[in-house]
Amino acid sequence: MDKITEILSQKKKLLTEIYFDLQLYFEEKYGKDALVLMEIGTFFEVYEVNNDEMKVGKAKEIAELLNIQLTRKSKAILENSVSNPLLAGVPAVSIDRYLARLIGTKKYTIIVIKQKGEMPNIKRYVSNIISPGTNFEYLSEPSENNIVSLLIDENVGIYSVGYSAIDVSTGKTICNEIHSTRDDKTYALDEAFNLLQTYSTSEVIITLDSKEIDKEWLVHYLELESLHYSVNTKHFKIQFQNELFTRVFNINSFLSSIEFLDLERHPYTTESLAVLIDFIIEHDESIIEKMNKPQFLGNNRYMYIGNNAMEQLSVISRDPSDITLLDLIDKTSTAFGKRLLKERLLNPICDKELLEERYNLTELLLPSIDRFETHLKQIYDLERITRRIKLRKLHPVELTYISMSLEAVLKLLDDAQGNGLEIESRLYDETKEMLKVLDDTFDLDVCARFRIEQINDNLFKDGIYPAIDSIVKRQQKEV
Repeated sequence: MDKITEILSQKKKLLTEIYFDLQLYFEEKYGKDALVLMEIGTFFEVYEVNNDEMKVGKAKEIAELLNIQLTRKSKAILENSVSNPLLAGVPAVSIDRYLARLIGTKKYTIIVIKQKGEMPNIKRYVSNIISPGTNFEYLSEPSENNIVSLLIDENVGIYSVGYSAIDVSTGKTICNEIHSTRDDKTYALDEAFNLLQTYSTSEVIITLDSKEIDKEWLVHYLELESLHYSVNTKHFKIQFQNELFTRVFNINSFLSSIEFLDLERHPYTTESLAVLIDFIIEHDESIIEKMNKPQFLGNNRYMYIGNNAMEQLSVISRDPSDITLLDLIDKTSTAFGKRLLKERLLNPICDKELLEERYNLTELLLPSIDRFETHLKQIYDLERITRRIKLRKLHPVELTYISMSLEAVLKLLDDAQGNGLEIESRLYDETKEMLKVLDDTFDLDVCARFRIEQINDNLFKDGIYPAIDSIVKRQQKEV
């Protein structure tokens, strides 16, 4: 961030000049779809110069996308230039709504520049960087949102790939390492392509480990044109990888972090994972904390399905207008159930015992499926809510979602037991205990009114925090 601080600290330059310096810097770093949103007074603004001498910025493109008026810094001057650029702006109080629409395009890497202090001592800083794969706050779909790192090597035409994927909304991490053979030199690339389709991918970071690899050919081969992708040129030593994994995965062991994660035999995987984590930290360090231990996919447990068979058989499709097998059979009632169904459909298992266990469970539950569905529909996306709790980003309104979900879980457990399923008493006890803690601690009716940035009332019940109670009473007297 030293370069960014240097750009923002240029006191002799116009603010518009600083904006374009930032825009060019981030385009070089993240590609042509980088977009700087800068807070100026009570607005967030996007600038553009489009004349015979200079073309930079995206004001016209963003104005059309958001359906807002395109103007100039000074309307009295017709010419657009660095000192009088084209301008598209949105009110700062509504920025979240417009950010959600921009992120929904899955196109831009958005750099949000905020201001602090009062005139004439206002300072500006990078608040956060949001790309399709590091989007945490503005997810509108229940499907997974993976950001992927591919480390690709080539030796005498034989390719190897290290694959890592993180869904920052759930903390789930998966990885794999694939090597081609003399008989099938691009097998690793074909398998990487399958992984990109199997696990919903919104962004890809490519690291080329060989100068012999043609980047343009590779992008075309993996069909990355339809995805938001960037090229990484950094390489990380083993010591740095171990330190990074220790921190992110909360490892406390006499083994090295790579050994603890059982990845010591997969050097391409560990470096691709380090590249991915470093990339996410650059965007928003807070969303990469307390990650789940990576799941190494391997090739033994699942049936191998090559040549993009799932799409050719219309099991899935990248065209949202296509009707797929997944669409036809998806009768799930929860967001995490929807994600699990897709994962199991696209990764057929070869374990006979596990298959038989699933068949038996399905047969047992089918007679009462309507009752189960009633309860399941009342359960919110607890997987993502749990992730928000870990990152200390939970909105008060989500406490009510947890409460309603846990009540539905208790009813679900009762019905499951009534259908002959053995339910551990621990599940009942822990669910009831958490419900009691929520009800005894929080005023859930008050919580239901607020997101985290809107809180202006006491969320806790009387007596929980006497200091807060005293402040509230004092404010009421003053009013």
